[in-house]
This record gives sequence, structure tokens and C-alpha cells, in this order.
Amino acid sequence: MIHFESNLGLVLIAILTYQGLRLSIFFKMKKSLEKIVFWLHFLLIVIWFGLFFIPSSLWQGRVLFHFWYVFSIMFIQLIWALILRRKIDIICPLTTWLQSLRGYSVKSKKNYGHSYIAELLERLGVRVSYFVVNVILLITLVLVSWLYWIG
Repeated sequence: MIHFESNLGLVLIAILTYQGLRLSIFFKMKKSLEKIVFWLHFLLIVIWFGLFFIPSSLWQGRVLFHFWYVFSIMFIQLIWALILRRKIDIICPLTTWLQSLRGYSVKSKKNYGHSYIAELLERLGVRVSYFVVNVILLITLVLVSWLYWIG
């Protein structure tokens, strides 16, 4: 009987260790995926604002590309907001994914009310609200549209 109990204990310890390792690997993969999504988001934002600083003399089609880039992203965010909240809003699917990886429900305000740009600026020591970020994005859409129509 002692032999059976000690083997059962070893099996239980082995199972718990295996599950703990699997859980540890899962959390490491989740954290890595979270970092990838964060930096992918960063790349998209750098392109969004960085294209304003590339002269048309260097890239003839920059204004056209910038217009369709900004318009497409804003349209995707608008459609995503309509799907999630059935309201006209700007909600980035990458932000939803990032917040989901962090454990927030898709329907949570911490998900749909979160702004990647506001988070990034806060990490850099500048506090901005979700509303201000949306206004800035709309201003860039208007500016890019204006450049497109006059160019």
C-alpha cells in the first residue's frame, strides 16, 4: 500500500509539474505575442505619422498612398467599432487583440475604451485621453484628405 501511495504521489507531482510547465510556456508565448502586437501597432503608427515628413519629391505617390493608408485604417476601425459596440466610434482591432491578450474582455471598457497611442505616450511621460487621440486621428484624416484633393 505504501508503494502504491508513493507512486500515486509521484504521478501527481509529475502531472502537476507538466501542467505547470505547459502553463508557464503558455504565459511566455502570450507575453511574446503581446509584445509583437504592441510593436506591430507601433510600426503602423510610425508609418501613419511618418509619411507626413517624406517629401513628395522623394516619393511621387506618397500622398496617394498616405490617403488610402489612413482612410483604410480609419474605415477598418469604424467597421470594427460598429461590430463590437454597434456605435460609431474608432476602435482599433489591434488594440482589441492586445487588450484581450492582457486579459480584458472584448466587451470591457478597458478594451474598447483603450487607446494604444495614449498608452504609448503615457509610457513616454505624456498623458492624453482616448478622446484626444481620436480627435488627432480625425485631424490627420482631414489633413491627408486635403493633401490628396489639392495634390
